[in-house]
Amino acid sequence: MIYLVHTNADADGLVAVDSPLSRSKLYHRLKALQPRDAPLLVAELAEIPKFKGMAPEALAWLRQRLPQPE
Repeated sequence: MIYLVHTNADADGLVAVDSPLSRSKLYHRLKALQPRDAPLLVAELAEIPKFKGMAPEALAWLRQRLPQPE
């Protein structure tokens, strides 16, 4: 599964993660690594999101892992 993760610890704000874990398990593993009150968001991606200003490799990485829009 591909997840969009946002933590306060990441300098860029958002990270795409490829993980075999369920959303809940990934959330709790990441939560254990964060300070107690740090914000955390984990959302499953079903398709490539629209975005601008991300690293050039990000779109290619997502295209390899997610279905292409029709």
